[in-house]
Amino acid sequence: MEKLKTIYQIKNLNHIIVRYCSSQKDLKENLPTPAQMQILDFIRKNQNNKIYQRDIGQNLGLRRATLSEILKTMEKNNLISRISDNKDTRIKEIILSDTAKEKFKQVKKLLENTEKTATQNIDEKELEIFFKVAKQIENNLKERVKTC
Repeated sequence: MEKLKTIYQIKNLNHIIVRYCSSQKDLKENLPTPAQMQILDFIRKNQNNKIYQRDIGQNLGLRRATLSEILKTMEKNNLISRISDNKDTRIKEIILSDTAKEKFKQVKKLLENTEKTATQNIDEKELEIFFKVAKQIENNLKERVKTC
C-alpha cells in the first residue's frame, strides 16, 4: 500500500475539493457538473467558431456515447441548444444558452474562491513545484495510455 500514496493523495484532494465546493451554500443550487463545466468552457472559448459534438469529444478526450449523454442532459437543463447544420443535417451545432453563461459565471466565482482557499499559505515557488510534479504525473500516465 505504501507505493500507492501518490494516487491516493490525488484522489483525496479531488474528493475534498468537491466537498468544499458543495458546501458553499450561496452557489449550491443546480450548478453544472465538472464535466459539463469543461464542455461549457470549451464552447465559450471557441464561441467564434461553429462547435460540433465531435469537436468537443476530440478536444476533451470524451467518448462519443459519454459525451452524447452529457449533452442530452445539458440540453434538457437548458444549458445548450443543438441546431441542425445547413449542409449536413446529421450533425448539430452546439450553442450556449443564456442560462449556461450565467451558471458559468457562478461556477467561475466558486472555483476562484476554492483556488484562493486551497492555495493560501503556499508561496509561488512551492506552487511552481506542485504544478511541475502534477504535469509530470499527467504526462507519465498519458504516455502509458497511448501504448495500451
